[in-house]
Amino acid sequence: MLIGDLGWSLRERSVQELFKVHLMRFSQDATLLNILIGAMPALIALTLGPVIGAWSDRTRTRYGRRIPFIFGTAVVSTIGMLGMAYSSSLTGLAVSWTVFEMATIVGNPLFLALINDTVPRPILGRFFGLFRIVSLATGAGFFALFFRNELVTVFQPLLLTITAVYLGCMLLVCWRVREPLYGPAPQRAGWRLVQPGDGQWGRLFAAVAVGAVAVLPININALNACAQFGVDADDFGAAIALTYAISIVLAWPVGWLADRYHPLRVGAVVLSAYAVCMLLAWRLVDERNGFLLALIVHGVLAGCFLTGTVSLLPALLPRERFSQLAAVSASLTALLVVVSTVGLGALLDASVRDYRMLYPAGALAAGCGVILWRSLLKRYL
Repeated sequence: MLIGDLGWSLRERSVQELFKVHLMRFSQDATLLNILIGAMPALIALTLGPVIGAWSDRTRTRYGRRIPFIFGTAVVSTIGMLGMAYSSSLTGLAVSWTVFEMATIVGNPLFLALINDTVPRPILGRFFGLFRIVSLATGAGFFALFFRNELVTVFQPLLLTITAVYLGCMLLVCWRVREPLYGPAPQRAGWRLVQPGDGQWGRLFAAVAVGAVAVLPININALNACAQFGVDADDFGAAIALTYAISIVLAWPVGWLADRYHPLRVGAVVLSAYAVCMLLAWRLVDERNGFLLALIVHGVLAGCFLTGTVSLLPALLPRERFSQLAAVSASLTALLVVVSTVGLGALLDASVRDYRMLYPAGALAAGCGVILWRSLLKRYL
C-alpha cells in the first residue's frame, strides 16, 4: 500500500503544478485557472463520485470491490497525463487535464476506501501518518530537485517519467494487495445515492467541505501570485520543499494525536490557527520574504489539517457504505468548491489580480469552518 502511495503521491504533488506551469504558456487568466483547477474537477466529483462510490460498495469480484475500479482509473489517469505531455494548444491541454481529473477524482476516494477496508481502525491515524510521510517526502523531492526556472524546458520528459512511475506503482497495488472477504452486497434502494437516515451526516459533510475549501485559495493560486511578490520558480520550489520537510516531521505526531484525541479535536485546533495566521498575512505580507513565509505557514498548517483529519470519515461512517457516503461528502465539497473558486477567480480578475486577497478569503472560510467543527465536537464527543 505504501509503494502504491509513492506513485499516487508523486502524481498528486507534481502533475497539478506542472499543468499550471504549462498553462501559463497559453493563459494567465485567474478565472480560467480557478475553473480548471477548482470548479471543473468539483463538477466531475459532483456527478461521477457518488455513482462510482455506490457501484464500488456493491461490487463483488474475485479481485475485490475496489481493485477493479482502481485499475481502471489508473489507466485513464495515465492517458490524461500522456495527453498533457504532448499537448501543444490550450484546447488539447484542457481536454487532457479534464480526462486526468475525471480519473483522479473517481480514483482517490476508492484508494482511501481500499485503505479503510484493509487497515485496522485503531491504527488508521498512524497509518495515515506514514501515508503522509511518503507523500510529503515525494513532494519535497520533486520540488527540491525539479521545480526550477528552467522547468518549462524539461516539462515533457519529466511528466512522462512521473507517468511511468505512477502507473507502475498502481499496477503493483492491483497485483499484490488482497482485499478482505466481504459479506453480501447491501440491499440496493433503487439506486438512490442518498437513503433515509443519511441526513444525520449533513453537518459532518458540511464541516469537511468548509475545511477543504479554506486552503484552496492559496493552493490553487500561489504559483501565479509569485510575480506580484518578486518570487521566482527557484524560490517557490525551495519554499514548498521546506514546507514538506517540516510536515514530514509533524506527520507521525499529528497522526498519533488524531488516534489519541480524535480527528475532530485536531481539525478544530488547526483550523483556528489557520484563520489567525491568514488574517496576519493579510495585514503584514507585501514583499518576497513575507510571501514565502506565509506560503510555508499555509502549507504546514494545511498539511497538519489533512493529516489530522484524514481518518475522520473512516472513524465515523459505516464501512458497508463508506465509499458511497464519502462520495456524497465529496459532492457537497464539490458544490462549495465550484461557487468559491469561480467567485475567487472573478474577484482576482476584478482587482487586477491582487493576490493579497487570497489571505482574507482563506481566513474567512477557515473561520466558518471553526464554527462547524466546534459544533461537531459537542455532537460526537
